[in-house]
Amino acid sequence: MTPDNKRKALKCIALAIAALVTVGSFFAIPEIARAIPASFTSLLMLSSPATPVVALRPEPKPHESVLWEESEPSAPPEEEESSEEELPPPPPEDAITVMADSFCWYEPGDVPTLNLINHTAYQVDVPSYAQKAYPIEPLSSTQEPLVLIIHTHGTEAYLPSGTDYYLPDEDFRSEDPTQTVVAVGNAIAEALEELGIPTLHDTTMHDKEDFNRAYTNSARTIKEYLEKYPSIRYVLDVHRDSIFGEGDVCEKTLTVVEDTPTAQVMLVVGTDESGSSHPGWRKNFTVASHLEERLNLLYPTLARPVNLREHGFNQWFTTGSLIVEVGSCGNTVEEAVTAGSFFAAAFADLVKSGG
Repeated sequence: MTPDNKRKALKCIALAIAALVTVGSFFAIPEIARAIPASFTSLLMLSSPATPVVALRPEPKPHESVLWEESEPSAPPEEEESSEEELPPPPPEDAITVMADSFCWYEPGDVPTLNLINHTAYQVDVPSYAQKAYPIEPLSSTQEPLVLIIHTHGTEAYLPSGTDYYLPDEDFRSEDPTQTVVAVGNAIAEALEELGIPTLHDTTMHDKEDFNRAYTNSARTIKEYLEKYPSIRYVLDVHRDSIFGEGDVCEKTLTVVEDTPTAQVMLVVGTDESGSSHPGWRKNFTVASHLEERLNLLYPTLARPVNLREHGFNQWFTTGSLIVEVGSCGNTVEEAVTAGSFFAAAFADLVKSGG
C-alpha cells in the first residue's frame, strides 16, 4: 500500500471512530435516542436494522413506581390524634381533700323512713304530720305565679365541677351566681316551669353587702313579691349546708340517683321558739313532711332528715315557706344543680297533687 493510500485509510478509520463517539453521545440521552429513526440509527451505527438499539434506564428501587411521568406530590400524613385524655393538673401541695358521705338515715335498698333532726324543745312526730291533711290546695289552671325562689344567703358557693379539694384559706363564698346557690335556684325554677308550675326566681344575694342583715333584706323582698303577686303560695329559700367533720375537714353530701352522683337535700322548718311571731309553723311542718315523703318515694336517699329549728326564718309569710338546703360547701356546683333538678320534680308532683 502506498503512503497516500495508508493516509486515506487512517483518515477513514479516524472519521469512523469520531462518528461512533458522536452517535454514542446521542444515545446516552434517552429522549434523543427515541427521536432518531431506526433506519438512521442503523446507518450511523454501521449495524443491521434487525439489531435494535435500547436506551438504558435506571432500575427502579423496590416498591418504587416505574412510571416516568412526574407524579403529584403526596399530602403529608395526618397526625394521629392522641387517644389519651388530658389529665387535670395535680392539686396544690397544701390542698385538703373533701370527704364524701351520705347523710340520709337509711341505706339504699331499705324502706325509706321519715326522720327528724330536732333543735327545739317541741315534741313532733314526722310520720304523723305526713298523715295530716295537706294545708295548700292543688294547682289550679291559673297561670299566675305559684312559687317564689329566693336566696337569703346568695353568696353561699360550691366547689367548681370536677374538684374534690379546697385550699386552707377557702371561705366557700362567691359573688359569681354560676358558682353559688343561685345556680341551683335557676335549675329548680327552670324545671318547675317545664313541669307546668309558674315560678319566679329572685337572684338577689341578700347577704352580699351585710351578712347580718341578710334575713331582714330577704323579708323585704318576699313582701314586695307577695304584694305584686298574691297568687304565690310557696316561698323556697334555697341555701347550702356547711359540714366539717373530724379534723375540721370539709365534708360533702353525696348519693346516687338514676346512676348520677348528686348532692343531698335537707328541708329546714322554722318555729316560734326563739320569739318569732310564727304560730302557724306546724302547717309549714306538715308541708315539709309531705314533701319529704314524696322525695323518699321518688328518689330514695336524696333527702336528709327534716331539720326543725327554733328561729322563724321568714317562714310566717306563707304556709308553703321552707328553707331548702341543697348539698354542702364541699359539693361541686354540678352535684348541687343535679340535686336541685331532682328536688324540683318531686316538689312539682306534690304541688300538682295537693299532698
